[in-house]
Parts: sequence; structure tokens; C-alpha cells
Amino acid sequence: MGQQTFNATSTWQAPTGVTSVIAECWGGGGAGGGATGNPAGGGGGAGGQYAKKVVTVTPLTTYTVTVAALVAGSTGAGSNGNDSWFNTSSEVIAKGGQGGGLASTNSSSASGGTGSTTNGIGDLVRKGGNGGTGSAGNSAGGGGESAGASSDGNNGGVTTGGSGLTDGGDGGAGGSTSGAGGVGSDGTAPGGGGGGGRAGNNTDRAGGAGAAGQIILTWTDPILYTSLEHRTMRGSGRGMLLGA
Repeated sequence: MGQQTFNATSTWQAPTGVTSVIAECWGGGGAGGGATGNPAGGGGGAGGQYAKKVVTVTPLTTYTVTVAALVAGSTGAGSNGNDSWFNTSSEVIAKGGQGGGLASTNSSSASGGTGSTTNGIGDLVRKGGNGGTGSAGNSAGGGGESAGASSDGNNGGVTTGGSGLTDGGDGGAGGSTSGAGGVGSDGTAPGGGGGGGRAGNNTDRAGGAGAAGQIILTWTDPILYTSLEHRTMRGSGRGMLLGA
């Protein structure tokens, strides 16, 4: 059994005799929304999708492995997460999570990004967790957790990021509820959404970054016999045919 994990865009060459590979993709997390009201809480970014597919490959052929890059947070609306795919974006793809909303008016809380399976491609596609929404301008939303092989990602809450899966990236915490507030925490790779920023005391705050994605390729190595094993097998077969 062969396996390789990719945390950044790269290439992979199918080994000799390998004609299929299991591609598991995690999309990037959405960035948390910023906050510019007084006070105000940005929405958390959604976690990235998970997509899995058995892909036919040609031995010794090199394939592109595109891994979602991190998206930085800002004091504006959170950017959507980037996508991850193997070979081409029409083969197998996990979409990035939606960014969190901007809270631009006083005493406001913006909505978190929504996780979805839309436009994901695979034999199995799971949604990332929704980003959380803050509370009445006093709190920011936490980021959503990315999806995993066994389950959709968990949603972010009021300041708390979604978490709980062993193969999903945690969402970042929303900004502090006290004083001047604070920036949102970054999501955890693979694909955790960033927490929203929380503004107070006329101080604008940025949301946290949406985490980078990931791709894991798994394949079965072909059975290769040594010359001695091959001769032994041929001899055994001949003996059976002759009744030896």
C-alpha cells in the first residue's frame, strides 16, 4: 500500500503497475468576516468540503495535485476558501468554505459562512461546518470545521470554532468580547474556517484566516514476484498438471 500527503500544490507520478488511486481532497476554509461597527462582531468562515474518489491513472504518468492555499483575513467581508483537486477540476474536487460576513454597523453581528456540498465532485462529498454568527454586536462568530471522511464538519458557535472530527481542521475562535475586542483566530488545516473579528472602542478588527486544504493519495502497489518465486510457481503448476 502506498500513500502520500500533499499540503501544498505539487505533482505525483503514478508508480509502475498502478492503474488507480484513491484521491481524498479537503477544500480550504473561508476567512472570518471583519468588524468595523462599534461594537460589532464578524461572522465565522465556513469549513472546506471533503471529496473522495477512485480515479483511473496511467502508470508512470505525472499528475497535478492542486491544494487550496490559505486565504488571509481582513477588516472586510471574509474571502471564500480556495478549492483542492486532483488532476483536473472536473475529476475530483473539494470546494472551499464560504467566507464570513462583515459587521459594519454599530451593535451588529454578521452571519457566518454556509457550508455546502454544491459543486463538489467525488464518489463521496461532505460539507464543511457553517461559520457561527455573533451575538448582538458583543461577540463574533467562530469558524466552521472542515468535513472529513466519516462526517460533515461541525458548525462554529458564538466565539467558539467547530471541532470534533479526527480528520477535519478546527474552526478558529471568534474575536474577544471585551474592551476593544480582537481579531478572529485562524482556522486549522486542513480547511478550518477563520473566526470573525470583534470590534469595540472604535477599533476595527480583522477576521481570522481560512486554513489551507489538503490532498491524500492512496494506492495499492502491484504484486511483483522475484525470479525464484516465479520459477517455483511455474514448477508447482507443471507438477500439478503432470499429477506429480
